[in-house]
Amino acid sequence: MKSPVLLTATDRKQQQLAKHCFWDEFEQILYIDARKLFPAEGVVSIISWDNMMMNPQPIPNYPTYFKIMAWSNHPYFSDWRKQIPKWVQDSCALFPSHQMTLLHYAGKYPQVFELLDHAPMLAWRLITSKLAEPEIVALLSGKRAQIAATVGWPGGAETIKFLTNLRLRWVSPEIAAQVETCLLDEQRLTALQSLPRINSMALSLAARFPELIGSKLHHALAQLPCRPMQCQSMIAQLEDAYRAAEFLALETEAISQIGNCRYLVEVTELYQAWLLLVIEKVSPAKVKLHTATKAHLKQRLTSEPQALHGLEDWIALSQVQEHIWLTNFNSAQQGDAILVAWQDDEGIWGALMHSHLPESPEQINQVMEMHSILRVRGLENVLPGAKQLSTLHLWQASQLRQE
Repeated sequence: MKSPVLLTATDRKQQQLAKHCFWDEFEQILYIDARKLFPAEGVVSIISWDNMMMNPQPIPNYPTYFKIMAWSNHPYFSDWRKQIPKWVQDSCALFPSHQMTLLHYAGKYPQVFELLDHAPMLAWRLITSKLAEPEIVALLSGKRAQIAATVGWPGGAETIKFLTNLRLRWVSPEIAAQVETCLLDEQRLTALQSLPRINSMALSLAARFPELIGSKLHHALAQLPCRPMQCQSMIAQLEDAYRAAEFLALETEAISQIGNCRYLVEVTELYQAWLLLVIEKVSPAKVKLHTATKAHLKQRLTSEPQALHGLEDWIALSQVQEHIWLTNFNSAQQGDAILVAWQDDEGIWGALMHSHLPESPEQINQVMEMHSILRVRGLENVLPGAKQLSTLHLWQASQLRQE
């Protein structure tokens, strides 16, 4: 199961600023001309890394949303960046905001420089707090536990060990929220002490499935390299497995097989075995649905989503996509949900949604929000991309207009 990286319009626009940089070699200042793309920011100036380490002036209020360490290495920009140690660049690039502020603090204060090396999440949390620079400086002379307590986290050794063991390649808003969840829950925080390293997958699992902390699967995931957005796929995969187990009313021993898996591919195999059990439960005669039925479903699907009503179609889509839609068949029969399917050049897609639309066209924005969509899956149970979500939202809007 996989999911693509989705960039916002602001992300794409601010990345273009790399082409609007000018490096003043004599003054050792990088000028970012944002007047066309971000008029409110005007021309932003950043002193060189060497000057950051010696300049006594207060740190400026840089634009928080400029992800400067992710910009393309254009000539003028690269002249400024080449002074900065590579690991410092990579550490600042972890974060979705305040990258220039974090860089300047690390250059100006050796304590932040060291904190960025050992516990980058704590360094970022400190400089994004509402504390003024003199207050941050006062904290730097104390212990890291005191810094954690001041920014709203538990001020204990377990917190610092957890933050030191984090190995994150990117801190999205979701990952930042997961860090918060684990830090503010004593049970999670204590259980996580057994992991020598905590990557984004181990973190996501701990935040969403605390019962799996310390399991064989958890330890295995903590050792694997993570790709962007892979955590969302893992969470969706585990949610699918637990949903199927609940539908089948499996015993605790059977459900524990999820945590006993060593790899996610084993979770997939377990899920596919449960797919057959679900089909047998809802319709014993259709466990081995005829190939012609699945082929007929594929032939009927067009580029526009269409509702699936009969049990046979639900079973066919579940088998074709390897996703257990059948856990919600009763809800659909009662009118609480609707399953639609369509196909494009990337394959066959299915979406389970709330069946009730807003009462008036003035509420169309409510239709376009993701809260009305319960799940979307493609072939091999993959998550959707922007193209599929756009297709679904346009279809929802057209349904509302017909009302």
